[in-house]
Amino acid sequence: MHLRVSEEMTQRFPDLRISFVTIQGMDNTGDSEGLAAELRAAEADFRARVPDEEKLGEDARIRAWREAYQAFKVNPKKFKPSAEALLRRVVKGSQVPWISKAVNAYLLAELFYLLPVGGYDLRGVQGDVVLRLSPGSEPFRAIGASEEEHTDAGEVVYADDAKVLTRRWNFRDCDAAKVETASRDIALFVEAPSALVRTEDLVGLTQLIGQKIQQYCGGTIRTGLLDPKQATSIALPL
Repeated sequence: MHLRVSEEMTQRFPDLRISFVTIQGMDNTGDSEGLAAELRAAEADFRARVPDEEKLGEDARIRAWREAYQAFKVNPKKFKPSAEALLRRVVKGSQVPWISKAVNAYLLAELFYLLPVGGYDLRGVQGDVVLRLSPGSEPFRAIGASEEEHTDAGEVVYADDAKVLTRRWNFRDCDAAKVETASRDIALFVEAPSALVRTEDLVGLTQLIGQKIQQYCGGTIRTGLLDPKQATSIALPL
């Protein structure tokens, strides 16, 4: 299984980089009081650093994703990048919702790095994972959705050989490859859409995710980085 970036994407986003972490053989069942406590502490720390929505909007990483959405004609006020949507709720006093140990481990990491993370249960992925532009009208069923929707022409999507995995780059993941308590082998991705996001943040974020999933779920953790200026495809370490 490879991670690939289309030529169109490299042209539209010349400073694109993708950091990734793969986890094999994890145990994502049950709750964790330790992880829940870490989340509460991280929320408090985040609110101390980012006291309001205006301060959040000034961060270069938040600006980078707003500009990326605008670049493929998606209104970031209507469809907020996933990390910004979560962080806005935390700024207003909400807690990170409990989903599962693995998912909450990467949501914890988002509180420190302010970048969106997404990924898939590899049981639901067919062939390679590709970041590309959609020609439009591709079917998509979001996590928990009862009805199918269709992509817009020119929107950025993750896809495998059979289907769209994520709409609007990182806005919404598909139900067929969602990370759930039964998941054992997963791959997670975090991107820099422009030079506003440092490679150090990408790498630091995936390393932190790996550490936390290892701590709370076990499994074999591997990380890597795809820089399309060097190569547009990389084998995922599985």
